[in-house]
Amino acid sequence: MTRSPAKKRSASLLSAHIQPFGALMVLDGECRRVRSVSANLDALLDTPLPNPEKLALSYLLGKRLSQRVRREMQGRERLPAPLTFVRQRHGRNVRYQLHALRSAGQVLLEIEPLQTLGKWRLLGAVNERLMKLADATHQDELIDYLVASIQQITGYDRVVVCHFDSDWHGFIVAQALGARLPSILGQRFPARDFPAALRSAYERNPIRYIQDVEAPAIGFYPSSAAPSLEDSLLRAPAADRARYLKNLGVRGSLTIAMQGDAGLWGMVVCHAATPYPTPPPVRDAVRALVQMATQRLLLLRARQEARYLQRVQDSLVLSSTARKEPRSPSRLLSAQAETWMALFRAHGVALWMDGHCYRAGTAPAPDVIDQLAQRLGRSHTHTGPWCSRELAKEPLTRSLALDEQCGALAVPLPVSQQQRGWLLFFRPEQIDTRYWAMQPAQAPSTLALPSSAWCEEVRGKCEAWQRVERLAAVDLGEDLTLAISAYEISKLNRHLEQERKALADANQRLEQLAHFDPLTQVWNRYRIEQAIDAELVAAQRYGASFGLLLFDVDHFKAINDTHGHALGDEVLVALARLVENSLRGCDHLGRWGGEEFIVLAKHADREALVGLAERLRELVTLLSVEGLHRPLTVSIGVAEWQPGDSCKTLVARADQAMYCAKHGGRNRVEVATGEAL
Repeated sequence: MTRSPAKKRSASLLSAHIQPFGALMVLDGECRRVRSVSANLDALLDTPLPNPEKLALSYLLGKRLSQRVRREMQGRERLPAPLTFVRQRHGRNVRYQLHALRSAGQVLLEIEPLQTLGKWRLLGAVNERLMKLADATHQDELIDYLVASIQQITGYDRVVVCHFDSDWHGFIVAQALGARLPSILGQRFPARDFPAALRSAYERNPIRYIQDVEAPAIGFYPSSAAPSLEDSLLRAPAADRARYLKNLGVRGSLTIAMQGDAGLWGMVVCHAATPYPTPPPVRDAVRALVQMATQRLLLLRARQEARYLQRVQDSLVLSSTARKEPRSPSRLLSAQAETWMALFRAHGVALWMDGHCYRAGTAPAPDVIDQLAQRLGRSHTHTGPWCSRELAKEPLTRSLALDEQCGALAVPLPVSQQQRGWLLFFRPEQIDTRYWAMQPAQAPSTLALPSSAWCEEVRGKCEAWQRVERLAAVDLGEDLTLAISAYEISKLNRHLEQERKALADANQRLEQLAHFDPLTQVWNRYRIEQAIDAELVAAQRYGASFGLLLFDVDHFKAINDTHGHALGDEVLVALARLVENSLRGCDHLGRWGGEEFIVLAKHADREALVGLAERLRELVTLLSVEGLHRPLTVSIGVAEWQPGDSCKTLVARADQAMYCAKHGGRNRVEVATGEAL
């Protein structure tokens, strides 16, 4: 929607004002000419301002500090660390902090006076809390300790952790509370309170500080050269944000973003009922605590997801007995249905194969499942899962008789070239009682915090299908496809024993299904596991060194979400082709699952394994896929065979190393050490 001229002027004036607790200078991109300064700079530094055309950085900061700012900002978006300097103010020495950042082609110098603090006492308190956060073993314990620590260090009246759901509604999951503000624990804030522009700003600059929302904003001198302050910590709050905080009974606030793997996970919000000065060292301490807690939170979640994925994979392990006596689809479902429904929090499961439907639990009628499978086969052509929380509103399913089913997760099973099968999970409606701090439909201009939370019952939806559940469903689908293929092989062998040519053709086709991934045409998980087991026997007998490289595509979910699953499939095919063509004749590549691949490197010690991993990592960065306009990178975990290793422990150590590479910044190689967790 286009803004009116009056609103544009209002936004422009607002962007050219700062809070009075600091001052700001605006320089050109080379840090040589001062274009404007905030109107309070003379009072803050006790330095009279000259005429606008005579503004000079050396006059305002001194020659040495000016040169240092110019030197350290060369080629940088912001100073790596704040600078400090001392000036005479009203006859006494005052210390200041200076921070510089680039914004809209200009350089902004933010200046704040530094208060005297017990530096070592603050550092000791922060270090003690950082160690406790690093040792936390549960998410609830972690975030509860985080808010309590921040309140103890800062003294804010209320410190909360706000987590975003899939609809960007904020949910208060932890709170440390003083006496001057009411509790908001367990309450929700509507998504309109966190617009996309605000979330984007937090991704660029994770901290926002408002000392006093009612303090008069400071303009610039000369006003004609006022800058854009989008990324400045000093920028004055917008009128609607100021009104919002006032309606919450808040005068001072400090907010720090919590960045997850796929974007903004949530934020830590500190509120004060009165104007609340928070010195830079204290803000830095809070930010350090939040960063440590966020990294620990992501690690705990990654470990939890890994354990869940392993449980799903273990639910259909093809043992030697199962390979000798493959089970039919109906027997497979009958044996595993209860386990699968528990793992995927479903009350019904169905397996649809070549027009035949096998069901367990509370599942739709066979004819309804048949219609759903036919529609999925026509509209859902990529290899990823399909899911919905509101089947009654989904165009694909709203005309089907799914009275008891509210949500569904469907995984394609490529067991034949003519038609895919489907593994389907169903969930019932979950009535979600939400307590809102304010009504979601209420306009911000009329917002008023009620005395008690507004209660809403959300109907017509099931529990959300979590990302890890969708990944696990794909892994399960691959294992199930393999099991069904093994059964088909056995069935054909029994019925076509007399027809050798037909049997040979069928075996060739089914062996392709049993041993090769249908998308990338490299070895599948079953075949690469066989090769690893064979190499383990050789290593135990002859002491031959070998190892594994486990890697996956960085930010693959973002590729699927941005460009679609079809391009995601093309990326996997191109990546597999590149890696396979780069290996020695004795090495093997297999698709482990999803975007994960594994390389079995024979006759290779630790040094050779790391060299191979680095070579592959660099090759991938040069890979070009039509339609993908950003570099492709992988994170690689390396594990060298150790005496006593099994396939499971060797892969687990490589997987652990890959997770370390992920959390170490991605596009890197990590070597496993010791035993897997």
